[in-house]
Amino acid sequence: MTTTTRVRGMWFVEPNLCTRILEMLEWYRAKHDLQCLGYVLMPDHLHVLLHQSEAGAFVSRLMAGFKRETSKQARPHGYPTANLWKDRFDDVPVPGNDAVVTKLVYVHGNPVRRGLVQEPLDYPWSSARDYFADSPGIVRITKA
Repeated sequence: MTTTTRVRGMWFVEPNLCTRILEMLEWYRAKHDLQCLGYVLMPDHLHVLLHQSEAGAFVSRLMAGFKRETSKQARPHGYPTANLWKDRFDDVPVPGNDAVVTKLVYVHGNPVRRGLVQEPLDYPWSSARDYFADSPGIVRITKA
């Protein structure tokens, strides 16, 4: 799943703000009893791989609450008065372990491709450290 800010830019770079946003993601993940397989909070978007064990709209509920609360409580300084997040989010099924691994490589490599860091482990706002350094991050993940 990917959600993007309505106005693109370098919004999520301040450590306290990034921490707050990921704490809110973790709170909603736990509330809706979803497994997180991986994530990365980029300066203007969020990628998160969630596993839903039962049929239902849990991911939609998580996203609605997360986007509403981050818009109220974690709006970046200087962000325009427009809604923080675009109304929609991309929710793409990931069938099977091989596809999950491929998505995780993409997610963890995103900060490197964007030129923010040299290595995925250098980026503090992703689950890469959980996977490669066994160092738990803010969002609890279930390793694929």
